[in-house]
Amino acid sequence: MLTRLLLKSSDKAPWSDNGSANNPALLPLEGLAKGQYFYEVDLNGNTTGKDGQALLDQLRTNGTYAYQATVKVYGAKDGKADLTNLVATKNVTVNLNGLVSKEAVKDSVTKNIKDHIDVPASYLEKANVPGPFLAGVNQVIPYEAFGGDGMLTRLLLKSSDKAPWSDNGTANNPALLPLEGLAKGQYFYEVDLNGNTTGKDGQALLDQLRINGTHAYQATVKVYGAKDGKADLTNLVATKNVTVNLNGLVSKESVKDSVTKNIKEHIDVPASYLEKANVPGPFLAGVNQVIPYEAFGGDGMLTRLLLKSSDKAPWSDNGTANNPALLPLEGLAKGQYFYEVDLNGNTTGKDGQALLDQLRANGTHTYQATVKVYGAKDGKPDLTNLIATRQVTIQLRGKGMATIPSQEGQMNMKPSTTPSQEGQMNKKPSTTPSQEGQMNKKPSATDSMSTAEGTKEVDHRMTDVKGEHPTSKPMADTMKKNDKPTLPKTGEAQTATATIGFLGLALAGILSLLGLKEKQKD
Repeated sequence: MLTRLLLKSSDKAPWSDNGSANNPALLPLEGLAKGQYFYEVDLNGNTTGKDGQALLDQLRTNGTYAYQATVKVYGAKDGKADLTNLVATKNVTVNLNGLVSKEAVKDSVTKNIKDHIDVPASYLEKANVPGPFLAGVNQVIPYEAFGGDGMLTRLLLKSSDKAPWSDNGTANNPALLPLEGLAKGQYFYEVDLNGNTTGKDGQALLDQLRINGTHAYQATVKVYGAKDGKADLTNLVATKNVTVNLNGLVSKESVKDSVTKNIKEHIDVPASYLEKANVPGPFLAGVNQVIPYEAFGGDGMLTRLLLKSSDKAPWSDNGTANNPALLPLEGLAKGQYFYEVDLNGNTTGKDGQALLDQLRANGTHTYQATVKVYGAKDGKPDLTNLIATRQVTIQLRGKGMATIPSQEGQMNMKPSTTPSQEGQMNKKPSTTPSQEGQMNKKPSATDSMSTAEGTKEVDHRMTDVKGEHPTSKPMADTMKKNDKPTLPKTGEAQTATATIGFLGLALAGILSLLGLKEKQKD
């Protein structure tokens, strides 16, 4: 009976559809005499005055609906209800959940549930039993509970991608339904995991998942119909095979060790890296901003260069080559730790384009930076949980600055006037066959990607060598831009030479004239 559910005593009492189980009746009042009182529950709306099949059809047509109802209790007269003798009344709300077809449920399983999920390690780390994380995993619960906050199965819903999460559901974020308008208690579900987790639930299952570490489970989502208010395991409505990748836990000690041993104390960043960097782009990811620790060594990222493993690893500007990422710690779990590299000076607090502009404006500069690694909470960085730090030095080269030690020495050395150097200035630069070959050879399409850095270094050498020659075009262009002479300052010497030459010619002419006159006299 619907009215049975109005009794508080029904909360722990059994139910059977249409009373087929003949469960004991519940009395609204202990010791109530038979036939002394009568009652009715009047529903409002378009159900008023209807009963029997007409009422049932109307309720089903209405779907999920909250009815305002009135419980009325009457006295008796002549063994019948005396409607003129109203003993008690109470207004109640009756929420009837409408029906959802099996076809709609099958469709929801196919379209609204993902094929694969990747679960952050912090979710497994923070999970409690009792708690929501493993609800519906290896156990059957109502289908409408599929997307509760803090539940592993919530992550299987496509709608979870933009939905908030809190560990163990502490934030009470709104539940996500696998199907809009899903009726309460009409369908049930479970997600069965394979392997050594089969048949385990609760704390035993949680312990096993943690022991297994990072592991991809083949799982089956099963949706059942209902009977007598319970799951009818003989009525399998829909199934779907999914992959659940659970990231295993990494200890704080391992993270601290990785920061100490795997991150360099100093890096010298080529000018071309800064010059070619784009925003948006990977170069400044993790610089003055907090991102997942496992992203530390992405291709084209400045922080990649801090890893010792980057010394022999390929690089591409803005990560265009999609070179494999480098992990700061082998076996690092997804989403368990986060990091940032804070730069000092006038870059503090800046990120994105503002930071890139400032770095370029600063030119060649040495930054004192701090690598910080944080724990996670609710799938986000927990800035109150600082796991490890390390002080590093980052030297960023400004545009046009060389990064080869020999070049740096040439740039800082005062020009001398020894004959050997004067001789070098008057002869053509670069005589090594290897350099000459590189300078005259056009790079192939393959070479341009695999030897990008080598090409850049050769270009730097070419610029420096040409710069030593006074008539080189790059130097001439540079001097013209600066409104300076394109040749050494030798104007005074040229004037003196011209004056001496003129006097010499005049003297020679006078002597010749005197000689001619003497000859004529003779």
